[in-house]
Amino acid sequence: MKMIKVLTSGNLSYTYNNSSDLKDKLEEVRDDNDLSEVKFLITSDKDHEKLALFVILSPIFLACFDSSIEELEFFKEKISKSNFPYGLYPEFFPFDEDKYRKFYKDKEIKEDIFLNEEGFIEFTINPIGDKYILALAYLIEKLIEDDKNRNKLLTYFDKIRNDIVINGRRSILANGIQAFYLSKYVLVWMIEIMDKLMDKGKKSEIYLKPLYERLTNLKTCNE
Repeated sequence: MKMIKVLTSGNLSYTYNNSSDLKDKLEEVRDDNDLSEVKFLITSDKDHEKLALFVILSPIFLACFDSSIEELEFFKEKISKSNFPYGLYPEFFPFDEDKYRKFYKDKEIKEDIFLNEEGFIEFTINPIGDKYILALAYLIEKLIEDDKNRNKLLTYFDKIRNDIVINGRRSILANGIQAFYLSKYVLVWMIEIMDKLMDKGKKSEIYLKPLYERLTNLKTCNE
């Protein structure tokens, strides 16, 4: 896995094996005051299950890790430059990679989720502090990279459609963390996910507690 801090003065790239490894690397003193966005790269699988789950969870991630002074300002700007309304390729379910490549052949990549030609899923989010980077890295590790959890979630979301995810993105633009998505509020989704992960051991609290505390007070990561 890889996390990249995109700076106006250049990039800081971190290749890591797990959240603990990334935590150690982030503890090195680095000047990132000009951080403009954060990008995660994970290796895709042949059936594109990780990509599917990233797309499904994207409204939850984008809303809960929002750091804009004006709610979802970064996401709104992304959408304004995107190839698609609400910043999402509209045919992930089912996904045809050949068709996907043909579409992007002569187009610039402007979306927050993209499957690059090297087989890495790229997910871009607004600037966030290291404690929130670690929270997101932990969620990606435990929900998307973990085979057992990923299969459980994909089974739960087996009726997902492109329009449902697109409407979820539309909903977060209007309502932020209090948006309604897939039968629950975005805030409730994230808190329930974190509750289940934190039940499995104290180690998870190291990564999730800062995000949990802010969301339970109806705040996001704009500190």
